[in-house]
Amino acid sequence: MENLRYIKSDLKTKIINPEKEKPAKWSFLKVLREYSTLKQFYPEINPYAEVYKFRENVYGIFYDGIHSAEMWCYLIEGPEKALLIDTAYGLSDLKGLIHKLIGDKEVIVCNTHSHVDHVSGNSHFDKVYCHYADQKTIQEHQKSEDTLDWILDENGEPCYTWFDKKDLPPFTPYEVIGVDNHHLFDLGQGHVVELIHLPGHTVGQSGYLDHKSGCFFIGDVTSAFGDSKEYPQFSTINSLRDAIQDFMPRIEEVSGIFPGHGTIDLHPKTLQYILDTANRVIAHPDWYDSIVDFYGTEMYARNIYQMGSDLKYTAEAVISE
Repeated sequence: MENLRYIKSDLKTKIINPEKEKPAKWSFLKVLREYSTLKQFYPEINPYAEVYKFRENVYGIFYDGIHSAEMWCYLIEGPEKALLIDTAYGLSDLKGLIHKLIGDKEVIVCNTHSHVDHVSGNSHFDKVYCHYADQKTIQEHQKSEDTLDWILDENGEPCYTWFDKKDLPPFTPYEVIGVDNHHLFDLGQGHVVELIHLPGHTVGQSGYLDHKSGCFFIGDVTSAFGDSKEYPQFSTINSLRDAIQDFMPRIEEVSGIFPGHGTIDLHPKTLQYILDTANRVIAHPDWYDSIVDFYGTEMYARNIYQMGSDLKYTAEAVISE
């Protein structure tokens, strides 16, 4: 790509087909990855992941994206247990890296949603939690190797980012437990993390609010497809709007917003910006900024103020009010 600027990396992954540069994200990741003193790298354990300590008890685990954008997993350390949010593709020894950070504490594993770039590392573990609406889809991911269709070309080679295929975790069975909105995960001594349902991107897409640090790990909340047969009420821009609107009275509990990709530790007002954009889409779905091809699905896109991203939607994902 002409004039493409790379970010220096010591990771084992090598970018083959980089995505178009997004200025806000590129500058953030450039400073963080090349100059920040927060970075920890343990190539002898996992040469594919960088670790950043963002709060006293909160780690971000950074992976290069191997079919799309880079990926953040998050680790919250409690007094007795830790909570891992998303597992990306789980390249190399993800579990070993986690225990390097927290010792021998028990790890509770949760998924924000069911997409392959968030759940394919689940098989490192025996059990994962999610919102009940995504439970079935996550269970189906471990029954086949269709995950590879996203990351390998017709010759069976990596097509977006190079990685050693033997470093993928094996497809081994694990238990998937679906829970309700506002489920609390107890990490010991009163430290809890709360699941907050933020549907649209998938029907079970959820954030996790750490009651100690105030960090809100929101997964992917910038699209809605409107195509769910089983949970149609959870697949629209309206459902995302309603969920954020319900949460807004608690905004003072939030110290930072941590999406699953890109720029992180965003101001809590980011939720208001997403909410405002959703309301504009619902009021005038035909007033979009662009039309994009989202992995084979044609979607409309409306820019989100100050986020450096957009809200993508199909016509079926908007209910007139």
